[in-house]
Amino acid sequence: MQFKNQDLPIFHKGQFEPVNRDFLKETVVSIKPLLEIQKKYNKLDNDTFFNEFKDSLIAIHLGYELINTQKHGFDGKKSADENVFLEVKQVSFTSSSWGATFNDTNEEKAEAFMDKKMWLAVGVWHGISELQFIVYGQNPLIGEYLLKRIRERKEGSRSTQNISVKDLVQKYHFKIKAILPENEIKTLFKLHYMDKTEWWQDAFE
Repeated sequence: MQFKNQDLPIFHKGQFEPVNRDFLKETVVSIKPLLEIQKKYNKLDNDTFFNEFKDSLIAIHLGYELINTQKHGFDGKKSADENVFLEVKQVSFTSSSWGATFNDTNEEKAEAFMDKKMWLAVGVWHGISELQFIVYGQNPLIGEYLLKRIRERKEGSRSTQNISVKDLVQKYHFKIKAILPENEIKTLFKLHYMDKTEWWQDAFE
């Protein structure tokens, strides 16, 4: 088979600009100390490194003492003596939609969210290290929703479900834990949602 020479729409997508060498140079210099930490704690996989950092920070804020350092299972556990588990989701402050994304969820995991031992947290971040606030709580209806979506998906398709922060607060009665001053977080909600009902006001703990 020979290569084609096509004018596909995908070739016209994106905005290509010259490589910003100043950005590259400054980033390389800034990242070097992180590499030393990765080596020190033998956490050289970048995704694992940053996920554990973010999950651990959220776990501490919510009073969880243990963090899962393996790929499978939930992210946090209350303590060695308490079988209370935490699933952590991360979202960027700059994202157009704040919410929890569940990738490759199976029926067992959906069933777990119907269990009283299971809690969910969504951390909203500004940049790589600034945690703004956490939306957290538990509700068996989340497990029911996940299970329904899993069973309804087309055969062969990936199991991905999304629950917005708005639904977590309004439908599932989650709380909002401000890491920055509460008035600043309320302003962020106003700017993000532009909703005159201000449904988030009573959700702050």
